[in-house]
Amino acid sequence: MFPRTSVRLAALAVFVSVVVGCTGDGQLKVYPVTGQVLYNGEPLKGVDVAFHPTDPKSTTSYPPHATTDNDGKFSLTTYVKDDGAPAGEFKVAIAFAVQSADDGSDQVKKLPFQVPAKYQRKESTPITVTLKPETNTLEPFKLEGPPRPKGK
Repeated sequence: MFPRTSVRLAALAVFVSVVVGCTGDGQLKVYPVTGQVLYNGEPLKGVDVAFHPTDPKSTTSYPPHATTDNDGKFSLTTYVKDDGAPAGEFKVAIAFAVQSADDGSDQVKKLPFQVPAKYQRKESTPITVTLKPETNTLEPFKLEGPPRPKGK
């Protein structure tokens, strides 16, 4: 038989391994994440960026996300604005938000420009990043595609 102390230590080890990476309120610990989106070498303003975890242990109720500023730069949000994202590997989807044509309609406005389809969904995006348990400053995401319409 095992001594009681060994059993208690084993139980404590299992408990700690389950909660490592979680905050006291059950949320995953997040780390600051900043980056930039470029399209054909130019900053892409107003595009939504979503980080979809490839590991279920890094899953949150809503994927870490952001919208790029005038310079194509972003700071991820998971729980509160600009708090970051959990550590782990992610597929990064990038697309302009689709808006309703009018309130209550299931029709959407046709966008004059959208990033190529391969970047828009977690299933097809070629962009994968690994976030570390520290502040993460990512290299720019360099999207390539057909020229954008003038003034967009």
